[in-house]
Amino acid sequence: MWHTPQSSCNRRPTIATYQTPEAAYWAFFERFNAQDPDGWAGVMSYPHVRVSAGAAANRQSRFFNPRTAARVYTDHDDYASTAQSMGWDRFIATGWVRTQGMEPVRVHESEDMVLLSGGWTRLRSDDSPIVSNRVLYTLTRLDGRWGIQARFGVDSFNPDSDQNGLSHSAIGSASQRRTARRTEDLDGWLGCFHFPLTAVLGPGRVVVAGDRNQLRARDQIWNRETGSDQAQIRVVAAGSTGVLLSQHPDNGVRRQAELLALRDGSWKTLAITALP
Repeated sequence: MWHTPQSSCNRRPTIATYQTPEAAYWAFFERFNAQDPDGWAGVMSYPHVRVSAGAAANRQSRFFNPRTAARVYTDHDDYASTAQSMGWDRFIATGWVRTQGMEPVRVHESEDMVLLSGGWTRLRSDDSPIVSNRVLYTLTRLDGRWGIQARFGVDSFNPDSDQNGLSHSAIGSASQRRTARRTEDLDGWLGCFHFPLTAVLGPGRVVVAGDRNQLRARDQIWNRETGSDQAQIRVVAAGSTGVLLSQHPDNGVRRQAELLALRDGSWKTLAITALP
C-alpha cells in the first residue's frame, strides 16, 4: 500500500539538516506557516506517513477519507507535490493565519529514533483559536539528519475534555491485545486492529497492512509485540474518537506507542510506532 506520485516535480529538493528531533519538529510549523511546500517536505524522513483517528464531525468532509487511511509519501517530491496541489486555501477560508506548535515532550528515545508528544493550534489574526490537535511524532535520523517519519493524530481533541475518561475504553482494548499476544492467540490478536494498520518499526521502516491476512503475513509486527505485564500503559493524549497511548517498560519490554481509533463502536489499534 504505497502511494504512487501523481506527477513528477522538477523542483530542487530543500535538504535541510536538523541536528535534533526538536529542531525538525519546530521547522515543521515554520515551513507550514510560510506556505512553503518544498521546505515543508524537507522536514520529513521518507517514507513518511500520516495517520488520523478521524473526527466524527468531519466524516462528510472531502478531506476526511484520505486522512483516515494511512497516507504514505514515498519521497520528497511526492509530499511537496501533494502539498502544492492541495494548497493552503482551505485553511485560510476558516480565518487561519498561522499554526502554533505546542512544546514537545519526549516519550521514548534511542540513538536514531525519538517519539515526541506534541500538537498544534490553528490561530486567527487576533490569536483566537480555531481548532487544536494532539499528535505523536516519530522522529528518525537518516543519513545524518533528523526528520519526521510519522505523525499519528488524535484529530478529535478538545482541550477541556476529560483525558482519563475518554481513554478508559482504549486502554482496555490495548490491554486485550497484549493478553492475546502473551497467550499466543494470533486470531484474537488480529482482531484487535483497525485497517489499514500502520507500523513504524525503525528509521525508514514503515509497514502498512491492509487487512487481517496481510497483517498475519507480516510477522515482524507480531514478533515485535509484547504481552508482558511488566509494561505500564500511559495516556499521551485523548479525544472522542482517537487516543494515543505509550508503553513504558519495567523489565526490558520493548518501548512503543500507538494510536487507537473508535470505529463502528469499537476501540482498536490503528497505528504503532516501536523503537528498535
